[in-house]
Amino acid sequence: MRSTREMRRLAAVLLAGAADARFYPEDLRRAAQVHSNRLYPMLDTLEQRGWLTDGWDEPAKTHRYYVLTDEGRRELAKPL
Repeated sequence: MRSTREMRRLAAVLLAGAADARFYPEDLRRAAQVHSNRLYPMLDTLEQRGWLTDGWDEPAKTHRYYVLTDEGRRELAKPL
């Protein structure tokens, strides 16, 4: 299944980051090799589950970023 492969690649990228790493969508898209049309729904799902939080760079608030939560790190580390 294509979406499972894409989610595994996204999870690997997120898990490779430090505990407080900020992940920008453009970087996630490139690193996980996922098209934007597929990336944002996956990020929304992870955020709804409480596995990601998001924020905006200060002071201009022009770049959105995501941070993997402790729960997200535990859940994504589990084998599928």
